[in-house]
Amino acid sequence: MLLSIIIPVYNVADYIEKCIYSLQNQDIDRGEYEIIIINDGSLDNSREIILQLMEGFGNIVFIDQVNRGVSLARNAGIDKARGDYLLFIDPDDYVEVNSFSRILSCAVRNKADIVFLGYTFLRVDNSIKKEIFYLEQKEKIFSGIDAYNISRGDGKTDPDRTWAILYRTRFVNDAALRFISDIPYLEDGEFITRILCFAERCVFEGGSFYLRTSRLGSATNSRLFYSDKAINGFIKAAGNLKLFYDNSELSKTQKVFLNQPMIKFVLLAIEASFQYGNWKRTICTNEKLVALGLEKLSLEKVSPPFKIYGRLYNISPFCFISYLFCIKLKVSLYVKLKRL
Repeated sequence: MLLSIIIPVYNVADYIEKCIYSLQNQDIDRGEYEIIIINDGSLDNSREIILQLMEGFGNIVFIDQVNRGVSLARNAGIDKARGDYLLFIDPDDYVEVNSFSRILSCAVRNKADIVFLGYTFLRVDNSIKKEIFYLEQKEKIFSGIDAYNISRGDGKTDPDRTWAILYRTRFVNDAALRFISDIPYLEDGEFITRILCFAERCVFEGGSFYLRTSRLGSATNSRLFYSDKAINGFIKAAGNLKLFYDNSELSKTQKVFLNQPMIKFVLLAIEASFQYGNWKRTICTNEKLVALGLEKLSLEKVSPPFKIYGRLYNISPFCFISYLFCIKLKVSLYVKLKRL
């Protein structure tokens, strides 16, 4: 079997059918790929829709479980997968029809561990917001570390993602790579960091493939970022990357690569904690980070904004908070003056 597609589902009854139909309207035989759908305790009728679709499509594999979160749902899909390659799809997104042959041929031809696929951001009204196809990098081989920097681009287009990427299943399993639980927001960034730290052959396919939608009420469009649950997730992600960093088998290059993702999760935890001037919560978050050995951050080869933020954090987390507050105040004043 060539491909295993993994879709975690939670309360997406209005979207899942379109997603699945886009995966069925393809140019390879349905016996060559499976669609593993993990119903993660949906409270709407997502489960019933999936079961109905299974009657018409024989390549759907259904896993029904109590709500455990998107990370463990994806892990259940990885454990079940039989395909040579893995593809993660969010259930409110969809893909270009008749595109599987093209992306799989690219993966096989280049003996790739990872294949970055083109994607399009759609607005709520489905108009095109931005297209990322990597035409300049098409079919060139990169290390995972170099591919990470290329895929981030300007850093403003949801760069730390697991969707729109093909993963060689054997590579993922040999490296024992899985999502960690209880990171409800930006869990993709922690996983893809470890993936690309190990990957040796990454390629950019260079064509249109993934359609990324904007959905009101999704995790990326909610107030989840400022919740205690998200903050604890950021702390856990930073701590897991620190443990990964301390692995003696990693090279100097790999460890330097991990500096920026670690800084990112540390700063996210601090920033989210201080929402509405909550000093007590910020102090508690800082104490948890210190206990994990993250009181001082290495800034070697991190990008300029993170280097500035990291220096301030290393002086004191409250220096970082004060700097952010001044920036936000400046932006707010500029907007108000512009309206006058």
